[in-house]
This record gives sequence, C-alpha cells and structure tokens, in this order.
Amino acid sequence: MPLVLCCAALALLQASALPIETTDPLSPPNIIAPSGAAKPSSILLKGGTIIAYNDKTHDLDIIRDGSLLIVNDRIAAVGKTTGDVPAGTEIVDVTGSIITPGFVDTHKHAWQHLYQTMEPDITLNEYVWKYSSTAKITKHLNVQDVYSSAKMSLMDSLNGGVTSILDHGHATFTPKHVEGMLNAGIESGARVWHAYTVTPVASRKDDNYKLDFTGVNINGWRWKQLRDLAKQAPWANGRVQLGLAWEFGRSDQEAKYGFEQARDLNLSVVTVHHVGFPIQPNSGYMAKPIYQLNEWGFLNSSYPIVFSHGTLVDGGDLSLLRKNNQFVSVTPESEHHFLHGQLFAHRVLTQGALGTDVSATFSSDIITQMRLQLQSTRNILANPVHYNMRYANNTAMTVKQAFLLGTRNGGLALHRPDIGVIKKGAKADVVVFSSDNPAFSAFYDPVAAVVLHSHVGNIQHVLVDGQWVKRDFKLQGVDWPKLKADFEASARKVQKISDSQDWTAVRQETWAAMQVTDDMEEAVQRVSVDPSQL
Repeated sequence: MPLVLCCAALALLQASALPIETTDPLSPPNIIAPSGAAKPSSILLKGGTIIAYNDKTHDLDIIRDGSLLIVNDRIAAVGKTTGDVPAGTEIVDVTGSIITPGFVDTHKHAWQHLYQTMEPDITLNEYVWKYSSTAKITKHLNVQDVYSSAKMSLMDSLNGGVTSILDHGHATFTPKHVEGMLNAGIESGARVWHAYTVTPVASRKDDNYKLDFTGVNINGWRWKQLRDLAKQAPWANGRVQLGLAWEFGRSDQEAKYGFEQARDLNLSVVTVHHVGFPIQPNSGYMAKPIYQLNEWGFLNSSYPIVFSHGTLVDGGDLSLLRKNNQFVSVTPESEHHFLHGQLFAHRVLTQGALGTDVSATFSSDIITQMRLQLQSTRNILANPVHYNMRYANNTAMTVKQAFLLGTRNGGLALHRPDIGVIKKGAKADVVVFSSDNPAFSAFYDPVAAVVLHSHVGNIQHVLVDGQWVKRDFKLQGVDWPKLKADFEASARKVQKISDSQDWTAVRQETWAAMQVTDDMEEAVQRVSVDPSQL
C-alpha cells in the first residue's frame, strides 16, 4: 500500500483528533548558541576552469584558466583576473581543476541515515511501516541516535559537494529529538534549512503500536516549540534557517493554519510532499496541493514553498508554479527506487530542482541525481518513438539543463539567487573537482565532465560561506573518529532491533492502528512487477 494511503488514514484520524491542547510549557531549548562571526578571511582559487553563471545572458559562463576571489562569506570577483587581492589572501593553485557552485539538495530526511543498507530493495509500502517517522521502530531511537544520524548524513552531503540542504526533519518524537537534529545542522558546517515537522508519530509509551497526536493540534507542544525556535532563528550567522514541513490530509482550517504560521513566524521555507500515484486525486490526502494553495491565496506567499516529488504534476501545476515563483523538488533516485515513478516529472523541470530524499536507501550526492534525471528524461520522452519502432534523432534534455537543476534551480527554489551559482556577490559555496583521474583528465566540456563522468571521489575541496568544510579530499571541522563511533553504535542498535522484529505482525499492527481497511487497499489496485521478465 502506497504512502498516500497511509497518510489518507492519518487524515481520517486527525479529523477526529483531540481538542486544542494545553500542554505544560517546554523547558528552554538546548540549541547550540550561534558561534561568533567567522574571522575575516580571503581565499583566491587560481588557475581552474570555472563554471560561472551570467545574469545578463541567463546562461552558464565557462572561464578557463580563471580565478575566483572569496572575501569572507561572498564571492568578491571571478574571471580571468580578479583585480586587487587583499593583503594576506590565501592563494590556492587549482590549475587543471573544475570549479563549480555548491550543489543544492531541496529534499532530504537526514535523520534516517542510520538505516543505511538495511533495506536495499524496500518499496514505499514497506518503508511506511518499517522506517518512516510513524514506524514502530522509531520508539527505540533516542536523541543521540537522531543527532548522530542527521550529522553523519549532512557530512555525507558535504563530502559530495552538496553545500545547501532542505532537511525535512520529521523525527519530531520529543522536543529533545528536534534539538538534536538542529544541533547536527549547526555543527555540520552545511547550509541547512531545517523544516520542522508537525505530524503524529509512533507512541513511545507502551509496546502496543498507536499513533501519538500529542503536540500536533493548535497550541500543542510542537507548535509551542516551533514558535520558540522561530524567535531564535537563524543560527550560525544565518547558515542554518528554520522552516516548516507541512502536509495536507487535514481539515481546510488546519491545513491553512500551517501556512499562516509560516507567514506570521517569518519562516524561511515551507515544504510539502506532492506524491501519490494513482490514488491521490481522489484520496483527500494532498489532493492537488498546488491548485489548492493557489485557491487559498498561499501559493504567492513571500516565503518559498517546495513541493517534494511532484509525481502527479500537470500543465496547470506548471503554469501556477511559474506564475508564483514556486518549485518542485524532483528526487530521481527515490522515485525510481520506491516506484512512485517519474512519468510526469519532465513536465515540471523548468520549475524543478533536485533532492536526494532518504540517504539510508541511496546516495546523498546531487551528481547522481543530475545524471539519473538527465537519462530518465531522455528515455521517457524517447519511448513514444521507440514504441513505433523508430529511432529518436534528437535528445530531449541537455547536460547543461541537468547541471542547472542541481545548482541554480535549487537556489531559486529556496528564493536564494545567491546560492547554487558562481558570480560576484554570491555566497561563497564552492566545489573544486580534481581532474587528476582517469575519467576526465583531458576534459573539453567541464559541465559534461561533472554531470556525466565525475563522482564524489573527484571532489578535492568544498567551501561553505568561504570556510573550508572539505580540503584535500578530507572533511574539516569534525571529530571523525567520534562521529563514526557514535553513528556506528546507533546503527548497530537499530540493525539488531530490526533483526528481532516480526515484520508481518508489525505491518498488521500498523495498518490496524491507522484504520486502513480492505476497501482502502482494494482502491489502490496494486499490481506486482514480474521479475521473471528481466
């Protein structure tokens, strides 16, 4: 049963949830205090091939044997020459390398990293009752587990040159779990939009599975914590922002409330799942959220709204997205893996950016997503020609378009034209690819080298806000032995618990608690894939 059916069941439960809550006030949040301003610094990357962006031509600008000057957290100059260089500038020779903007991940669940490699062939149906934020196993996750998992996932992103991440943090099991996710983002060195999630989770009070709605309703502890955090945000000199992850499947009044709160609290982003083939249009859960938000007058909000997956987007959606400057986060590896599909993703790519989704199940880097989306789109749009036994004589998507999806479009999705690009005045989020490898040592087209031939192991340097987070192939500013040991302890614990589960019983218990009926399952009309055809 797909995720949407699970969430449709949640919607029915939420409609009859408890009245407005009056929980006790929260204890003061234990969020790491923002560090002092970074020491003034300047760095000159000299001699590389730079993939810059030209606002006048609205196109990439390839600068060979170029130089890029970083002063504090901004790109001060870029070109063949950079003019005067401040005294004391650190000069780094990157001759032969490719310099790109930091990649932007517009949909990630960082806390789930500790499930990595446990279920390589899992479907969306299984994910819901095994490892989602509503799964029974989550009651065993303590704050340290969530913190170390989120931090390891963000370090994985930085290692792959992903400098900006929209983290859909739905491990809101307790206030301390939320603080753990936030602290992971602050400590990581990455640019993070932490999207606080207000949804029910698995109850942590007893062995029998049930959903815990504590804190979900207006004036519940989750909303109180979000308001408290909004007073503190942003953190780390603006590098970590606060947003909201919000879903439909609620009454209209409740659904509107989330967007009103985002406006009133001046949150930096709202992200909404837009997935559910084939039941979504008639399920009541996220039924055409783009249309609905436009009708309510929220789609033209000043804050960005990022729709994750966009499984059922259509031409009308695209028109509304363009009109209101909002974007869809397409997560190609997830959509292929979990089988919610990409039949319609190509329709929205002009208003699309890229995300990774669940790093427990696949990669955290955007290079993989660019490559997969490129070839998936080419294949899908060529298939009608192939069905007629013809050969396509043109390609539907270019390498340049794929590169922009993973960089500039991500910045635009977050209403941040100063990230995902290399240009004067942009944030100094920069990636340096070494060409000292067999894959592209004599590259002609640097964009093709990155999109079609590179991998994470080619990334030599990464900077965020002009600060080194990866240098000479090694992550910086992290106690790697400790993080590795802490993460391994959490992951091994979860693996042991998973091995002891009676998953058939867990599935039955979960669906019973969510009030999923046989009629609801029948409505999905599931069809199995025949592996014997391989």
